[in-house]
Amino acid sequence: MKNPVITGLGELLWDVFPEYKRPGGAPANVSFHATKLGNKGIPASRIGDDDDGHELLSILKKHGLDTSSIQIDQRVPTGTVEIVMKNGEASYTIPEGVAWDHLSFSSEWMDLARESQAVCFGTLAQRDSVSRKTIREFLNHTSKDCLKVADINLRPPHFTPETLDQTIELADVLKLNESEWKNIADTFGVSDLKDWLFNTKGVDVICLTKGVEGAEIMTPDQHLIEPIYPVDNTYGDSVGVGDAFTAALTHHLLRKSPLDVAITAANTYAGHVSARKGAMPELPSAVIQSVV
Repeated sequence: MKNPVITGLGELLWDVFPEYKRPGGAPANVSFHATKLGNKGIPASRIGDDDDGHELLSILKKHGLDTSSIQIDQRVPTGTVEIVMKNGEASYTIPEGVAWDHLSFSSEWMDLARESQAVCFGTLAQRDSVSRKTIREFLNHTSKDCLKVADINLRPPHFTPETLDQTIELADVLKLNESEWKNIADTFGVSDLKDWLFNTKGVDVICLTKGVEGAEIMTPDQHLIEPIYPVDNTYGDSVGVGDAFTAALTHHLLRKSPLDVAITAANTYAGHVSARKGAMPELPSAVIQSVV
């Protein structure tokens, strides 16, 4: 598949650290990395008509992303997330009532939905009923072959059991970490989560990220374990690493790569991103070539 359209549907915002800020938002991060990996990554989001929003547009255009599906809201501001790092892990404060809480399903978005070979979405952008309805309408207008990739990005208190359940129902591919795995099992009272996801919810692929222990990828017929990619991340951070993983995984799933190739590429790419600061770092071409 040559240059497939991979849409990142949901939040686009500023990650605000104590010393600096960086562009972010999980779906937008996926779009960024999908583009760097040779796909047509398109962020579908909403920003405010303010300096923060215009700066985000400028940066994404500079990196070669198609920004035509980013809506501009005249009433509410561009989103931000305050991030504090402690022992290499991030904690998040996410203000509500921002532009990406007001995603609007338009005729242009209907066209994008039909053109998308993959859509990456998550739970966070569904915290408001307006965006939640829009995201589901977008997914309902995709083709039957479109790969729906859900990132179970649980940021309390910005999700409900109902939203979580419906997100899983919509997904072909589910990406989550160990904490989210346990949260889902506890929320729905499931003892064998793998069996429940495959046989009750109809998920096709599960990818479980495990930090320093690497990652696992599962289908009803296969279960592979991939160790962490060894990299010096002394000067990096964990922000957006999972989104880089999702982008590389989606890249290979669309190309029908063997699962072992897909998980190794995703782990390798995410490792290189973890060695750098921010969710949208530039990587050397040699790194890109090693994972595509």
